[in-house]
Amino acid sequence: MYTIIQHATIVNERSVRIGCVVLKGKYIEALLYNNPTKEELAKRYGTSSAYIDAAGKYLIPGIVDDQVHFREPGQPEKGTMETESRAALLGGVTSVFDMPNNIPAATTVLALEEKYKRAAESMYTNYAFYMGATNTNAKEVLSKDLPGCGLKIFMGSSTGNMLVDNPEVLELYFKEFKGLVATHCEDETIIRDNLKAARAKYNEDIPWKEHGTIRSRKACISSTTEAIELALRHKTKLHILHVSTSEEVGLVATARLIFDGISCEAALPHIWFSEEDYQEHGSHIKCNPALKTPSDRDAILRGIEKRWIQVIGSDHAPHTLAEKQNKYEKAPSGIPLIQHTCNMLMELVAQGRLSITNLVEACSHEPARLFGLKNRGFIREGYFADLVLVDPGKRHLVTKQSLESACQWSPLEGFAFSSSVTHVFVNGTLVVKDNNIIEKPSITALL
Repeated sequence: MYTIIQHATIVNERSVRIGCVVLKGKYIEALLYNNPTKEELAKRYGTSSAYIDAAGKYLIPGIVDDQVHFREPGQPEKGTMETESRAALLGGVTSVFDMPNNIPAATTVLALEEKYKRAAESMYTNYAFYMGATNTNAKEVLSKDLPGCGLKIFMGSSTGNMLVDNPEVLELYFKEFKGLVATHCEDETIIRDNLKAARAKYNEDIPWKEHGTIRSRKACISSTTEAIELALRHKTKLHILHVSTSEEVGLVATARLIFDGISCEAALPHIWFSEEDYQEHGSHIKCNPALKTPSDRDAILRGIEKRWIQVIGSDHAPHTLAEKQNKYEKAPSGIPLIQHTCNMLMELVAQGRLSITNLVEACSHEPARLFGLKNRGFIREGYFADLVLVDPGKRHLVTKQSLESACQWSPLEGFAFSSSVTHVFVNGTLVVKDNNIIEKPSITALL
């Protein structure tokens, strides 16, 4: 049986056109822009087809999220592959790339393979996993063909004990690793000095607004500069995660003129919030890298529009509410946002701060290109039917009761989005309808 989506406003490959998409099994059977009638479609595809009238709605490719922290194995109270991938579906996310800072960390091939086994049983989205780098696992990383989507290097420590700060080891990874190297860029020495100064000034009562002073723009710019220099020297395929300053946007744009193997990501926290929001949200928006100024946020959005920034990711990083209520140093960094990815970005579209074509470029097309996903990330005949329908005029209120993430909180609680995700297809299966998960799809490992 066919599923036929009619009268949709299809956003795909920089065009916005009214059309019809026909699905069969896991795949897109046809993409029709001549708007055939139901009678004409019935002659071609039979009378038993299921129809969805998408008039007034946007149809976009499923979002491919290049950076999530689903917390499995090790911290089920924060998140599991099941709970967080369910949250992802409601955010229009159909494929995820999960980070290695678990308990235990995915820093061996065995640990990485174990995550793939867990995912095959638990995930509601398609999936791939990064291998984690440390100062001591180079032999493991470089001696095998890894089953993951790339190598994650924390050049500044974040959640988990995975800091790579040995210059010789960093040089080795950039020189010898043949896949994609994804970096968290913050200079740890600068951060430690800034934290020492903050302790001396505030003792245990460091204000949340000091987070951006401690994990400063200088720390970000210094580390990003180092990563770019290493990538240029060794022609490394480098993907810099969650740029947070206007300077980093410029650094990457300039570097790409020399070597287009360098790319970067903007994360939802740095697109949506700024340091001015600490007064309202406090620890709930503490994340690494720290939020910067409204001008930095605007520069990041401008970078997406100019395509100086190639990818948008959620950096979904849940922690328990109890942990977040600790004082500054004990409250972990990370924000759970993936359930509202599509709504957040559509809100920026409604505000005129992001074009819908660049939303699709950064969330679907470019991640598929960057990671070499076969037959995904685009609305094309013969491609997997990972699709999202969005009603731009249907209001969506964020409530605690609606949250799927295991941590059961969001800094967006009480916010009313102007748009809603109405339908999500994963591999041809309708899995979300009117903000409810109606079926567990057949999912697959991406790489």
